[in-house]
Amino acid sequence: MASKEPTPFQRIFPLRDLFRGAPLRACLGYAAGSLLLALVLVVLFLYTDLLVRGGTLTIPQSSLHDLKSLVGEVVLQEFGEPVASAAGELVYSDRGLLPAVWHFRDKFFGPLLASAFRRFSPLRNDKQALLTLVTLAALFGWMRSMFESYARILLMRSGLETATKLRRSIHRQTLRLGPSDLEGRAREQAMQLFTTEVDRLGQGLSLWAVRLGRDPFRMALMVALALAVDPVLAIVCLVPIVACWYLAQLEGARTEQVRQLSDANAAKELRLLAESLDKTRLVRGFGMEAFEQQQFQKYLDRFQQNISQGLAAKAWSRRAIRTLVAACLAFVLLFVGSRILPPPEIAFSSGVLLLAALAAAWFPLQSLARLGGEHEAAQHAARHIQNYLNLIPEVGQAVGAKFLQPLSKMVSFESVSYATAGKRQVLEGLKLKIPAGRQVAIVASDPLESLAVAYLLPRFIEPQSGRILIDGEDIAWVTLESLRAETVFVGGKDPFLTGSVRDNISGGNPGFSLQDVTEAAKFAHAHNFIQKLSQGYETVIGEHGEQLDAGQSFRLGLARAILRKPALLIIAEPDDPLDDDTKTMLDDTYNRLGPNRTVIYLPQRLSTVRRADEILFIHKGRLAAIGPHSRLVQSSPLYRHWEYIHFSEFRHEFETE
Repeated sequence: MASKEPTPFQRIFPLRDLFRGAPLRACLGYAAGSLLLALVLVVLFLYTDLLVRGGTLTIPQSSLHDLKSLVGEVVLQEFGEPVASAAGELVYSDRGLLPAVWHFRDKFFGPLLASAFRRFSPLRNDKQALLTLVTLAALFGWMRSMFESYARILLMRSGLETATKLRRSIHRQTLRLGPSDLEGRAREQAMQLFTTEVDRLGQGLSLWAVRLGRDPFRMALMVALALAVDPVLAIVCLVPIVACWYLAQLEGARTEQVRQLSDANAAKELRLLAESLDKTRLVRGFGMEAFEQQQFQKYLDRFQQNISQGLAAKAWSRRAIRTLVAACLAFVLLFVGSRILPPPEIAFSSGVLLLAALAAAWFPLQSLARLGGEHEAAQHAARHIQNYLNLIPEVGQAVGAKFLQPLSKMVSFESVSYATAGKRQVLEGLKLKIPAGRQVAIVASDPLESLAVAYLLPRFIEPQSGRILIDGEDIAWVTLESLRAETVFVGGKDPFLTGSVRDNISGGNPGFSLQDVTEAAKFAHAHNFIQKLSQGYETVIGEHGEQLDAGQSFRLGLARAILRKPALLIIAEPDDPLDDDTKTMLDDTYNRLGPNRTVIYLPQRLSTVRRADEILFIHKGRLAAIGPHSRLVQSSPLYRHWEYIHFSEFRHEFETE
């Protein structure tokens, strides 16, 4: 028989990991805390017995020999001669825990209690015994809180380590998948996973580990303690308690189903109510106000009825569960009380200890029962994260890939088709050629089409059919490192990294000296504004540093690209408004880029369109027109329309109207 497939949560943190390393130490800490809780209950049991019996022991004279054997002749001599009662019995007063030692001598803890009584004299006096018991209870309680705090910190650190590993994996996967994100959706998904989902999973992991590492052992220990007090009485009490818990769980599950059904029906009626808000013209135009009001009231009544049903079911369930719990509690208290009343079958303190142990066992039982519902959010987050990590990157390096030489002749697109992950067709059988050394602008009726062409060249995305050649070499069969060293993309919306200006330009590559970085910045007209920053090239920019405007950020990106001296440079201009000085500096940079380099623009300014040797206009995934700007505005209606809606000075008036 095949084994059950592990859930995404179990893949991220298998149950066996709970019993190794820090989680194991945390489980041992919780186990120690549970043992100390049991000791606190035992001490409180002795405290209660001391208060009830008042440190007074009355025994027949025939039992004197047994008492002497139990506590020792020396200790008994310290007590002096006992007082004889009218019935001829021996009475020892103000003797601390002596009554407990005598009455519980046959219990499992009797020999241990007798040994402690013989060894520690403070237990032989009422006030000193009281002080000792209170001190022990406080000490054990403090130690328990320390152990559990230590265990909780260990599990929180373990959850943090797991979350850190996941964030590292998501970051690595995003670096693999991110360049293919043409529409920008993957970035939003990665950000959601990296922040919200990982935090949710980490919290769920800590909660899951705490519950499984603490509650089962504590519950078993408390039940064992109750059985040790009186097995028959404990079993009689456990049966109704377990039955009550089971019935409460069934009732809660049934109520949740009723509530979900009521909510679904209410949501349906609410949608019908909302639809009436879109029918005002129809209603008013055909005089159907009375009919529409009647229909609206009918759906409103049904909506209120569904909501009321859900609330009534929840209220009835609460009453039923509370009644069940009250009946169970009354039965347990009545039964235990009947065993304590004269003639007593168990001591009052024993009954209190048994009830306390059962109460301490109830809370971990409830905690484990809630774990499934509370764990659902973590399971959901783990499923999303695991699905993302299992995605296969669109672009990969072929086995035996070749080293690509710098572009010197031609870039060719041969029947290239590309569709997004959402099945949106962007390019369809695109054919075009770009001679080396030319400045070309690629524009399209749909901006996604020109962006896809730009992304295909450095292989950020992969065509579904067709191929792209650089000097006759299919780029699918060259190394990504050599391709992206010679084909550099500068995006108008490229963010800058949080770090120094120098690191942003050099990319942290120690092979680039400060002089190289400075020369590239001067070429891109970024040197002047960099010098004006607080620490020049060492100024930290980004979220935790100084901010740059769109023009400065774009020039920084140009400097980063120029530093690498690529043979093919792709420039996607920013669509943010630029001031006149920035435009002038960009035009000068473009003028100096041209010699001995192929430049492809994705323009946002008319001056950039006009400077191009040729404009490639793409419409519906195909090359629709090619030529310089002056010719295309005369010969291509499609291009003329594109030029008008992008650069006409009157377009804003029509947009406003």
